[in-house]
Amino acid sequence: METFRAISLTACFLGIVIAVFNSLYPSEKFAGQLKIIFSLIFILSLIKPIASGRFDLPEIAEAAAASSDYYESLGERADDYFVRSAESNISAVVESILHENEIYPEEVETSINISENYSISISEVKIALKNAADAESARRCVSEQIGNNVAVTVISTENGEEN
Repeated sequence: METFRAISLTACFLGIVIAVFNSLYPSEKFAGQLKIIFSLIFILSLIKPIASGRFDLPEIAEAAAASSDYYESLGERADDYFVRSAESNISAVVESILHENEIYPEEVETSINISENYSISISEVKIALKNAADAESARRCVSEQIGNNVAVTVISTENGEEN
């Protein structure tokens, strides 16, 4: 990092010096020669830290690898967030369907699968009920609305039984 700082400071300083000398040279007939000389000085001053061996490429490679790992994990986190959001939204819909049928669950939890063509399918619905008598009604209601191929598990919080 120190190398890049030295290169940038040198470039800024030489840019200012070149601008000052460009405004001070006496006539236009020397303009071409002065520009060539200043360009060579500028290029040599930027190459000097690299030629002296102070330039360290592994630092750049490590930084690039770290940033690529970060962006890969960012994609995975976005996918996880999408799945959790979809499951939460589906749970809210299932809960509202149960409320319409006068069944009041304590908790509704859904699990989804996302296929290769990005279609979403509900794989499981878990319903926690206080009243064990509503278990069959809840299972039937959810199966009618979502489909019979979805596993519906009803847990009674009254005595901890699973139906």
